[in-house]
Amino acid sequence: MPAAGTVAKSIWVVEHGWHVGLAVRRADVRHELWPEAHELRFEHLEVGWGDGDFYPAERGTIGKALRAAVASGSSVVHVAAFDGPVESFFALSRVIELAVSPDGFDEFCRFVAAAYERGGADGRARPVGAGLYGFSRFYRANERYHVLNNSNQWAARALLAAGVPMHPGASVFAGSVMSQVEPLGVVRSAPRSD
Repeated sequence: MPAAGTVAKSIWVVEHGWHVGLAVRRADVRHELWPEAHELRFEHLEVGWGDGDFYPAERGTIGKALRAAVASGSSVVHVAAFDGPVESFFALSRVIELAVSPDGFDEFCRFVAAAYERGGADGRARPVGAGLYGFSRFYRANERYHVLNNSNQWAARALLAAGVPMHPGASVFAGSVMSQVEPLGVVRSAPRSD
């Protein structure tokens, strides 16, 4: 978390049912730390990570979920780009804004950039498909997804890299991530569930 007198940077935690996404201002991202962030010319980026078959699927099935949990063949990074306030773009989701130090934000960006599978002479990540909403893309990732290393635990580790006191092992579900960050941040959107 930022020290007194430090100009903080924001990370928004967005609840999407089973998993969370992490949103940032693209202008806050240093190009050399996360170059792919600057391929998308929008105000904000939201990033998530998950199984390579289940996450991009138009409809998740129990079979795909079970395969992801115990026999995942690949993983992907999902990046969505959008303009306007995070809580407006994700108006139907619970959104919590966290303030982190500039150094913590840079570590967050390094963590995200390290998730991409890189290849070719230039070492750049390449999109492998269209994303789920807005202007978004999937990229092949290099970490193995499984029941003890799922998307919410990945998000918790990303926040931990940013200096947010998280417990990744206790972050299996989206609700467990949200309950850890809520006392540390500002609730920007909390839609009613009725």
